Amino acid sequence: MRFPVLLLWITAALFVAFGLGFAFAPEALADLLTGDAPSAASAVTDMRATYGGVAIGLGLFYGLCARRPEWLRLGLIASLMVVASIGATRLGGIIADGSPNAFMIIFLAAEILSVGLYAFALGQLGRSRDAPTGPP
Repeated sequence: MRFPVLLLWITAALFVAFGLGFAFAPEALADLLTGDAPSAASAVTDMRATYGGVAIGLGLFYGLCARRPEWLRLGLIASLMVVASIGATRLGGIIADGSPNAFMIIFLAAEILSVGLYAFALGQLGRSRDAPTGPP
């Protein structure tokens, strides 16, 4: 399996797993990752929808892109844009709010690394004369 396809499959799996976690255990994950959980029922519901639903939907889209060679570039560009936006706003939050916990620093480092990996994968597609292929 070529690196760009593998990277997109990993991205798909991580987004779906993250989304399922927030869909089914939003309070526990919020408390673990941020040190607090929302107390209002509507806040928990919104967390399920926003963190859970959006992440699941993106993960499924990335998986579809990984399966379709003609969508591979689109999936990598979308992944790069989404993760770069998450990282940029996380960095902005760290600067504005201060006192990030270890998870926030780890996530920011992972987001920076991921952007580099997506750029590298897109570069590989740009150098390839063959159409990208999905899993064998």
